[in-house]
Amino acid sequence: MKILYWDFYHFLKEKALILFLLISFMLNAQEGFRFPEGQTSDKIKFELANNLIIIPVELNGVKLSFILDTGVGSTILFSIDKRESLELKNASKIFLRGLGNEAPAEAIKSTNNLLKIGDTYSDDHTVYMIFDESMNFSPLMGFPIHGIIGYDFFRKFILNLNYTKEYIKIHDPASYKYKKCKRCYQSDLDLNNGRKRPLIKAKYKTNTGFLDVNLLLDSGSSSALWLFENPKINLKAPDDSFDDFLGTGFNGEIYGKKTKVEGLTIGDFEIKEVTASFPDSLYIQGISLKSRQGSIGGSVLKRFNMIIDYPNQKITYRKNSFFNKPFHYNMSGLTIQHSGVRVLKDYNIRRSPSRPSLDFVTKDDGKISINVFKADVSSFVYSVQPEYKITEVRPDSPAAKAGLLKGDRILEVNGRKSHLYKLSDMNDLFYSEEGKKITIKVERLRVEMKFTFYLKKVI
Repeated sequence: MKILYWDFYHFLKEKALILFLLISFMLNAQEGFRFPEGQTSDKIKFELANNLIIIPVELNGVKLSFILDTGVGSTILFSIDKRESLELKNASKIFLRGLGNEAPAEAIKSTNNLLKIGDTYSDDHTVYMIFDESMNFSPLMGFPIHGIIGYDFFRKFILNLNYTKEYIKIHDPASYKYKKCKRCYQSDLDLNNGRKRPLIKAKYKTNTGFLDVNLLLDSGSSSALWLFENPKINLKAPDDSFDDFLGTGFNGEIYGKKTKVEGLTIGDFEIKEVTASFPDSLYIQGISLKSRQGSIGGSVLKRFNMIIDYPNQKITYRKNSFFNKPFHYNMSGLTIQHSGVRVLKDYNIRRSPSRPSLDFVTKDDGKISINVFKADVSSFVYSVQPEYKITEVRPDSPAAKAGLLKGDRILEVNGRKSHLYKLSDMNDLFYSEEGKKITIKVERLRVEMKFTFYLKKVI
């Protein structure tokens, strides 16, 4: 059976989303990625967006954008722009369970696909396609994201990830030689017992000292640190935490507490004042708290240029120019997503006789006459622009106290039309300095309303 799939999703920004595949049967025995004969390395550029690595891939001849995600074991497809058609081969229906507390998500399992990343390729590749629109990354990022890939790609190569220059060097393990690096720290990647998602060791600094933790290496999370409360090892959210929406998993929305922890130590490197999320226990059922105490995401990982070596189960860190940058968090209380498009009407700015204008003409007698050009239908232009809406408002936040509500459609921010913003730039306003004035015009029940509030630190 074959499936020919078209769909239309577009745009997105903040991936506080963390995806966990908790089922091992998804991984088929397949030969995996390889280089063309005689080639041992390649270099590809990526885009760093909201702390996530976005790489170009080609699936069955269609060019797509995927998140490179160490936190997943399989290749997941979320959406395909309807301008393209994608053939998925040997398709069958399955159900996936992941982080969240709702019912398993319906998906399609497809085998024998051709997937290319740079010069590397896998010609017997298994893909899982999620139909649930809520699992589409694009409304949160502000641009199309079609899927994620993790273990399927990492397991065959040694990857040199350069976050500052935004490139990846792909190496054949058989020919790769490590260089001496006095400023680097190398440690183990725990992929034991058939684990497809690697764990690393770190130390979490509390007000009573350091606590050893095993963390999932999760490049597919834009957050800094997720920790799972565990009274047995005295791992709990600090008293100055606040309740917040944390993101979306395969099985629904995730809530918990946000805070800043004193520090996180990885080998010789100590990172101070790290933002951290503590998901409510309801959302982490099924995760073994003995072997794992949380996840480390892109907001921390981007502070290093790394060599990730799945074949030899090693990881090498070298701090980069991001290392000492402070950790920020959303002080507005708003979560904003792209919600489709809006058709806007405006005057045609081209010079033409039908454009509405006034011409001033000085005559020989010194008098001034005014020629008025009247507008007709051709004087207007119509454009399709991105539309944004509020999807979450944190209780007691500055935005909530101002009166903003979930579902409000954003028309302007600080006097600028919303469609003139990239979603990432709009969200960056909410991460800026305390006391910054934010004025938002919204549409609610077809009524335009304006609200003003000031950013305020919670932690």
